[in-house]
Amino acid sequence: MARMSKMRIFRLFFPILMELAIAGGLGACAQQDRLEETLASFGYVIKASESVEPRDSYKEEYQTLATRVIRIKAIQPLGQGGRESTFYRFTVVVERYADAERAKKRFVEASVPPWDGDYGAQKLIWTEFQHGKDVYFVTSDVGIFRDEMKRIAKALEASLQ
Repeated sequence: MARMSKMRIFRLFFPILMELAIAGGLGACAQQDRLEETLASFGYVIKASESVEPRDSYKEEYQTLATRVIRIKAIQPLGQGGRESTFYRFTVVVERYADAERAKKRFVEASVPPWDGDYGAQKLIWTEFQHGKDVYFVTSDVGIFRDEMKRIAKALEASLQ
């Protein structure tokens, strides 16, 4: 068997790796675009979005690959009962797992929020759903936002279908 140099192997596989990287990036961009479109249609904007390192215990237990924290805010104030300066605001935490089975396990065990303050996520109330390898948590620290939080979570889930 002939020996191949590292450079030759690199040249053979580089185009394949680039295609995979681009395809993965486009998938993530398309998902982000859908998320932004859905939020905009419901009157929300993304105020901040960041990738954070998953907790070590979650990497071990659930094989968490990535965690994204997205902070959203309503464009219009509530405007009722003296709440002209009050806006709905939520934190969306998206956790990606190695496979759908790991995500399902995390989803089933979601009675405890995943962050415990790690991501600065609001965590008084939350709702969650699973989509493939991802588990989404929509959270708030304001009790009167509960119904709107559930409505946004359902809209996000529907947009991913």
